[in-house]
Amino acid sequence: MRDPATTPASELPTEGPLPAWKRRVFIAATMGVPVALVLLLEVALRMFGWGGYPAFIREAGELRPGERLCLVEPAATKPYFFANPTRPGYAEETNFLMPKPAGTVRIFLVGESAAKGYPQPRNLAMSSFLRAMLEDAWPGRTVEVINMGTTAVASFPLVSMVEEVVRHDPDLVILYVGNNEFFGAYGTASINAVGTMPTWALPLMRAVRGLAIVQAFDAVVHRGADEDRTLMEQMVGQSVIAADSPLREAAARNLGTHLGQMVECAKGAGVPVLVCTTASNESGLAPLGEGNAAAARFQDARRLAGAGDRAGAREAFLDARDQDTMPWRPIRATEEAIRAAAAAHGAPLCDIAATFRELGSEGAAGWELLDDHVHLSVRGQAEAALAMVRSMEALPPPVAVDSTAAAALPAWQSYATRLGTNPFDDYRVNHTLRILFGVPFMRRTNPEAFARFDGACRAFEATMSPPILAVAREWQAGRVHAGATRPLTGMVARILLRENRVSEAASLYGIARSQVPDYNSWHLEYTYFLLACREKLNGSLDGSDRALAGRAVDEGRFLLGHGFSDSGMAERYVGRLLQLRGEWTEAIPFLEAARPKMAAEDLVACDQALVLSYIRAGRAQDAIGLVDRGIRESGRFAPVYRRMREEIGRGAAETAPPR
Repeated sequence: MRDPATTPASELPTEGPLPAWKRRVFIAATMGVPVALVLLLEVALRMFGWGGYPAFIREAGELRPGERLCLVEPAATKPYFFANPTRPGYAEETNFLMPKPAGTVRIFLVGESAAKGYPQPRNLAMSSFLRAMLEDAWPGRTVEVINMGTTAVASFPLVSMVEEVVRHDPDLVILYVGNNEFFGAYGTASINAVGTMPTWALPLMRAVRGLAIVQAFDAVVHRGADEDRTLMEQMVGQSVIAADSPLREAAARNLGTHLGQMVECAKGAGVPVLVCTTASNESGLAPLGEGNAAAARFQDARRLAGAGDRAGAREAFLDARDQDTMPWRPIRATEEAIRAAAAAHGAPLCDIAATFRELGSEGAAGWELLDDHVHLSVRGQAEAALAMVRSMEALPPPVAVDSTAAAALPAWQSYATRLGTNPFDDYRVNHTLRILFGVPFMRRTNPEAFARFDGACRAFEATMSPPILAVAREWQAGRVHAGATRPLTGMVARILLRENRVSEAASLYGIARSQVPDYNSWHLEYTYFLLACREKLNGSLDGSDRALAGRAVDEGRFLLGHGFSDSGMAERYVGRLLQLRGEWTEAIPFLEAARPKMAAEDLVACDQALVLSYIRAGRAQDAIGLVDRGIRESGRFAPVYRRMREEIGRGAAETAPPR
């Protein structure tokens, strides 16, 4: 037998080529194993919550047989912020019923942060003004305006939003879109800059970005947010965009394409659409980017405006805006893309940009109507809503507005008062804008704007009492959660109530209640305190007050029945609302359920309420036991429990104030 080690290779026997079927099996195995591993990893990550896109509108549960509560999901756009997943844009949580109640006209407003109403609170957003105006124009009809406005997105993510919206029985879709085509998510110059791709490729990119593996990888790579930088700063991917940059043409192309897709989606579902141009601060805001041409043209515009040449000033202001190398404002090309999309797809146009220029004192839109670059003042919110109402004259029933009814609507100030303007929300807006104009490039180019809002804040702070100033500072330090912070109005109302300024507190609690969504523990809290103030002012609750408390109790029962309360606040305020209705025994299990979730002052307040219910229900020994335990175990709060013990002894526990 020959030794292979000493045999020349040429003399060794050779094997024939693999059969074709074996080659195919080998290739399939070689390729299939990695694919299988990737699929297993994808499945595993999806089991832990990665992957896909949350619904913009989700069902929260059944309120009554055949009646479902739907919620606008604040964080639904988070996957679109793949380059900054820890600091995404948000919508406001809003709720509505499905199927739509009889006699209701349902309107969805789709857009970005300007449509959302930022920096105004929700009760002063354009959607609130629109609802109030339509209720006046359509007496006897119920009007819903569901605001889908989402911060920091370009138009592409909104296409998917409209696809969901049309499945929820709208009578009208209003599109106020076009402010974020450069720096929004999927914008052409943002940190998420995939907007430079052909429009046909964006859905493919969206599908890839929906993979769990990709989302998990992004979360690891972009692990933390820079808390010292605003979302506005974080979204900038390319800070200088020349006037002849192809990014400008791409932005207009994207906006026109996506608006056309939204219109066709709605029309395909048989839903009328109103397309709006978007307004920007043309005469008040100096160009934000580098370069002398835009700044020089802006100064030309100021001189022309000073000379009374409105037409010349308007043209110069628009030139300066278009030449701005940091286009946070829409430009002529994107504005014209909106008009062209509306015309090409047969949708009525509401030309808010043109309307605002006519209203502007210098021939262009300015500080009267806008608070910053694209976000509207209270008057601007109202004027935008009024422009929409007037444009609805061209729509078919049931959303057609009679021209006579539109002309008879009150002045915008009347609606602002009705919806709850107040000095504390003015301060809230001024502080928000003080932060915005403190962003380095904003402060460098528009120092007067920073001084304007900083001065307004300082002036109002000088009028605040020390306790109110303290809660203002506390509000400033509050973190945004799911697109919202606790309203400053509610925090100030608590101080006013403690100071026995009950009428003022009641007014602010009513406003705070309108600034948070229904089916939310804050809504229960503000409803309770509003009614507690009314009881103190009037001596008792009337029938409408008791009915309001009953509806709030039903909201709380829904929250608790569907697992939407982790803090114990829902249980606490359901119990307190039942007490306002005189249902002392029924309140006890809710207050008892709240106690384990409470701590510090909240626990003391809960115990005060529970003691009151025990006494009124004839369970004095339970009240004494609870109070004695508090004396032993509550540390620095022991004196409060000792006072409660003394009150029980005097039979005066029921005098405990609302907390």
